Amino acid sequence: MPTTHNLAFTAPINPPGTSTVLTPTQIWKGLLLKCRSAETFVPAAIQSTTVLSDTIDHVTGNPVIIREVLFRESQKLVKEVVTAFEPCRVEFEQPDGSRISNVVSEGAEGELYLTYIFEWRHPELDAEGEESVAVLKRQKGMSRLAVEGTIQVLRRLVEEGKI
Repeated sequence: MPTTHNLAFTAPINPPGTSTVLTPTQIWKGLLLKCRSAETFVPAAIQSTTVLSDTIDHVTGNPVIIREVLFRESQKLVKEVVTAFEPCRVEFEQPDGSRISNVVSEGAEGELYLTYIFEWRHPELDAEGEESVAVLKRQKGMSRLAVEGTIQVLRRLVEEGKI
């Protein structure tokens, strides 16, 4: 039976003691930059990004980017359709049905969180197999690195005056 790994990871964007507090506007600008230059934010996972088209959906007004990303580990080139829903989420859809969401949310006290949600399709893996378990374990680690790394890069870009 084909496998789909559904997982998510959340981290606070401005934990207590943070020297540079990120605003929702800065976070959104950073996520839009990430759509066009994913390797800036997750260099361990993505080697390069090529934007094929950058348009606005005429019905919703949402930015829609079609891009190709080269994944570092597999050296697989994947075309993605990226749709941005200001101010809280970016959706990435791959041809095999895999989906990734980057979500900015607000907690009860106004604190900001960044969550990445993954729906990874693996038709080549048996859901009960050892390889599926190993792949899921790697993906869980990668999801944490991706979220925490994105927050670090957002903060650095703000400190450098780039967003």
